[in-house]
Amino acid sequence: MFRAITAVTALFLWSTFASAAEPQVTLQKESAGVKVLIGDDVFAVYRFGQERRKPFFYPVTAAGGFDRLKQAVSSDPAEAESRQVVVVSEKAILTDGKSKTGEAVPFGTVLSVEKVDGNKVQIAGGNGWLNRSDIVPVASTVVRLIQDEPNVNKDRKSPNFYDHPHHKGIWFGVDEINDIKYWMEGSLVVAKSVDIVKASGDTAQFKVVNEWLDLENKPVLEEHTLITISNDRLISYEATLKAAAENVHIGDTKEGFFAIRMANTMPERLAGGPVINADGLEGSKAAWGKTSRWLDYVGEVSGQKYGVTMMDSSNNPWESRYHVRDYGLLSVNPFGAGAYTEKTPDAQPKHARDLKKGDSIQFQYGLWVHNGVVDKDAIEKEYAKFLKLSDSK
Repeated sequence: MFRAITAVTALFLWSTFASAAEPQVTLQKESAGVKVLIGDDVFAVYRFGQERRKPFFYPVTAAGGFDRLKQAVSSDPAEAESRQVVVVSEKAILTDGKSKTGEAVPFGTVLSVEKVDGNKVQIAGGNGWLNRSDIVPVASTVVRLIQDEPNVNKDRKSPNFYDHPHHKGIWFGVDEINDIKYWMEGSLVVAKSVDIVKASGDTAQFKVVNEWLDLENKPVLEEHTLITISNDRLISYEATLKAAAENVHIGDTKEGFFAIRMANTMPERLAGGPVINADGLEGSKAAWGKTSRWLDYVGEVSGQKYGVTMMDSSNNPWESRYHVRDYGLLSVNPFGAGAYTEKTPDAQPKHARDLKKGDSIQFQYGLWVHNGVVDKDAIEKEYAKFLKLSDSK
């Protein structure tokens, strides 16, 4: 009996410890962003300030970046990308490591790290220290860093090539809404409210209300979105678009809808993929414009393979198609059947949508950030998890 009780107790303690050891998702709201931490590390920041013309996630990271940073500091040259970090807090303070005051560092600043001490990093040049929760390592950042003044570089195979400046992090938009190109940032998408629903746990949630404005700053669409994030870096984006104008026409276009622009070294044309969808099609060219439950795109950042899996929910009103390119764009779009197939033997009618004021339409998409190349079974398991995330709202 004693041995049985001991075994049961040990099993209970082990399971409790294992559960407690799982990293938790924590949301921290700032004036123009929601910072998403998984354990001690920042996974992503949802930015909603009007200066960028739309809300979007930036930056976004894979797991293990801080450990890679510590290793790089001890082994790589001071100028190496592996030793760079991006500031991701609005109130980041460069301190002497002891006091709580010092020099403020703007969000998005890229700095080099001289030393890592516990959960603090010393910035190169001896200029001070930042907290781990105020930075993300560039070597684990899977979205392209924004360049407000990009270098003029026409070599499409160069990691410094910078095109399509409207491709920012992970975003949500589509062209041809009443002839306004929101994907191309032809008009503003403005956050009206951002509220945390569940601040921490194995999953965390926040909801946003965004207004898609016309050229006279009058609302065309009202977007109500529930964003759920799990501790394995899975994002569920469940959006309801409600017509705010009397008549809203969403045209057939390849430029949409839920999208990510990956880090400059991750594109298939540089890193070679693999790029594969749930139906076994390989390569961005083969998968472009096709329907599928999911599409997985793998590339490299500082020699480490990372992947992004885009998911189309089977609960959506109809299937979406993937706008995937060898230069690092991956999006899923329900409004482009005609645009994607017009020059193929399987040409489809244009898939436009007309809404009267008050009408709405809902879509749910997922995005999973993972380390390395994962097999199809692992992706299918994650896809099943994605479908269940909305049940927790």
